[in-house]
Amino acid sequence: MCSLKNIFTTALFAALLLSGACTGNRYLKKEKKGPLLVKTKIELKSDKKLSFADKDALLTELTPLIRQQPNRTRFFGLIRPGVWYYYTYRDKKTKYAEVVKRKWAEPPQFYNKDLAVRTAKNLENTVRQRGYFNARCTWDTKISKAHKRASGDSVLQHAQVTYTVHLGRPYTIDSVRFASRDSAALAILDFTRGDSRLHTGDMLDGRNFDAEKLRITNEMKNRGYAYFTPTFVEFTGDSSAYRTKVKVEVLPPGADTSRHKVYTIGNVTVLMGLAPDLTALKSDTTIGGIYFASAYPTFDVQARHLFRVIAIRPGWPYRQIDFDKTARALSELGVFRFVNVRPIQNPVNPNHLDVEISLAPNNRFSYSMTLEANSSNSSSALAGRLFGVAGSVNLQNRNLFSGAENLQTNLSYNVEFDITRRRFIFSQQFKIQNELIFPRFFDYIHLWRGLNRVRIGNKNIISDAFYRDLRNSARSRVSLNYSYLELFDFYLYNLVNASMGTDLRRSNRHQFAFDYVGIDVLRPRTYSRFDSIFGQNKFLKNSFGDQLFTGFLLRSVNYSFSRPVNRFGEILTFRSGFEVSGFEEYMANALWSIPFKKETWRIDGLDFSKFIRVDIDGIYSRVFNKGGTAGAIRIGTGVAVPYGDTKATPYVKQFFVGGPSSIRAWRIREL
Repeated sequence: MCSLKNIFTTALFAALLLSGACTGNRYLKKEKKGPLLVKTKIELKSDKKLSFADKDALLTELTPLIRQQPNRTRFFGLIRPGVWYYYTYRDKKTKYAEVVKRKWAEPPQFYNKDLAVRTAKNLENTVRQRGYFNARCTWDTKISKAHKRASGDSVLQHAQVTYTVHLGRPYTIDSVRFASRDSAALAILDFTRGDSRLHTGDMLDGRNFDAEKLRITNEMKNRGYAYFTPTFVEFTGDSSAYRTKVKVEVLPPGADTSRHKVYTIGNVTVLMGLAPDLTALKSDTTIGGIYFASAYPTFDVQARHLFRVIAIRPGWPYRQIDFDKTARALSELGVFRFVNVRPIQNPVNPNHLDVEISLAPNNRFSYSMTLEANSSNSSSALAGRLFGVAGSVNLQNRNLFSGAENLQTNLSYNVEFDITRRRFIFSQQFKIQNELIFPRFFDYIHLWRGLNRVRIGNKNIISDAFYRDLRNSARSRVSLNYSYLELFDFYLYNLVNASMGTDLRRSNRHQFAFDYVGIDVLRPRTYSRFDSIFGQNKFLKNSFGDQLFTGFLLRSVNYSFSRPVNRFGEILTFRSGFEVSGFEEYMANALWSIPFKKETWRIDGLDFSKFIRVDIDGIYSRVFNKGGTAGAIRIGTGVAVPYGDTKATPYVKQFFVGGPSSIRAWRIREL
């Protein structure tokens, strides 16, 4: 049923529309600058039929190149609010007017022939860079006829521009040959040719050639060629029958020499809070050939911990990847507000590059507070219209034990008021969350080393590369949390959670989280109203008792994959999780029952909850235009199965729908 507010808003909007108050047309007629651009489009013509993917990719790339776009419209194109804002506020100087002009106002887009010509040229040049060397672009403009209404008012003329791109036949790669007068550089090109971005049969796409320049540059810089740049890579080709023989050549560094210079790392210096020749040195030490100096009496972060994350060593060949890894690792410690890793020419040995690492410490302590209000409607028997208030305080110590250990404590409280029923407070929740992160790897009971050594067939359970990433990049984590939730007249529960685990980010795309030890204590209590409504539901009763969730070997595993946005505006995210509880108790009880009889073990009235939970979640999203129009699809599935003497999966571990991260029409756990 529509509310009076919605009816009034719709009626007001319709009245404004019919009166022309927000269309902007009455301003446009006074300008007399020619027809108003109302539509642009691109058509592709090809000798061969393009696949949907290829056509969509080209249109996605070409559309932003149109130099003049129509003004944004609303209500089936009848109004142009941006134009109305432009004329209404363009001569006003108030603060609000400045905000309107910056955020919403749009100058009218009268058709401009020069911009159409430039657009056609841009489209033509772009498709030629994609391998369509014979492409051409034409444009056609349709302008509505000038006429007057019966009232004598002139009708605003409209212009529509169509750009037709004639692609022609594309040029492709026939073969790829590498060359260089520098024999060492040529050996690197031949050794890494399997990673080349240029392949036989591919179109002569300029982006692939740019990627190949970058690839060769990275290969050279990671082999000691510190000052190698993409300008040293040159492409030439010989074309016949639309097929091109490509030659990739590394040019010499100068006219007097054909060999590029290889560098070795000389001295490595770490300066903490020090500006050379400006601040006094108060403490220093040397570890593994790396010199550490500080402007403070003691090192904010102990030098031995810094040494562990620095991937550069004196005497090693210059490798750009080591510089990047060092800068990233030091920044991820979170204790420095500024990190700079730079090579410096050694004043004595011209073949050596010294390394200076400058670190500016961040504030050790920080805090933040939030306060928010929300409202929601529910059609369930539990609640009506709710108004909520929530607040939180977050405390952080970035360097707890002088080893870049990060301690975060979050206190949060929220309360919901039922403003349509008799009871005043509907629910309240209080949380304390504590997490301590160590920027180093602890191999719990040597679990990972053992899995790395065990082989199944010709492969290790855990590969050498994965184990190496764990040792070099993983972080250890300890957490202790408490949650109290009460739905007045229905139920309340206390939940205490303690866990210890490891987080590993192998790349920007792949992340892992392992919990070795996990102990959860759930103590719920139901009220009479809950029992009267759900008391006959045995499944719910079995899942809502005092329970203990345990894991002492591998409690849970979570994996997430995130593909960054591509040229089509697409983002793909995938997440999977596995959780098991009570397995160790189940096995111990099974062994106990062999010489003795089977028993039900409890701790302080808590039942050992035994269940396995697996869930998979995928999200595909796409941004369609610069205005931010986007769409998303989310698909998830999961299963939670009790085993042993547990009859039902605990309530807090069951799947649900509803809430801000799910279907928002329902409250959290309402479905």
